[in-house]
Amino acid sequence: MNSGRLVIWREDLREAVASAVLDFEDSYGYPPGANTVSGPDTTATALIAAVRPAIPAALVELYAAVGAVDLPDIGNGFFLRRASDVAHAHEARDLWHVRGCHDADVVVFASDGGGTQYALATPAGSPVYRLPPDLVLDGIYTSEDPRFDVAAPDLSTFLDRLFQAVKMFAASSTPPSL
Repeated sequence: MNSGRLVIWREDLREAVASAVLDFEDSYGYPPGANTVSGPDTTATALIAAVRPAIPAALVELYAAVGAVDLPDIGNGFFLRRASDVAHAHEARDLWHVRGCHDADVVVFASDGGGTQYALATPAGSPVYRLPPDLVLDGIYTSEDPRFDVAAPDLSTFLDRLFQAVKMFAASSTPPSL
């Protein structure tokens, strides 16, 4: 993905989120929280770029255009972590490898409100894995859960699916699934 496309994605996502929470209070009986899609944080972007090559180039490019995505009211919630959080967690080796149905070094960059995390294979930058809650010991995630699978073949497809999920939620209030 190039930076121009990522900026367009960020702005389109902002519009979709605004639409999704427009009638939220009428539907759910309480006001929505802060659902935000922020612009890049240059300090955090420099930090994550400094961790290269451990962080895939696609993720560095994403954070050059998008700071964070916090969507607590879209389905169970969705959260694209801040670049600095991704860099610190990866350097600390909080969760750096997956094994079970798949075996790969990864960098975790997103999560939903139900405990599922999303990780990008490193150093290649593909695929994106869906990691449902399971055992993490010494930074190694181990699972035989059938939900532990490839969520998208690459980061670009994952971001497109996220955008479509937000649009679907805006149109039908159906909780999205990634």
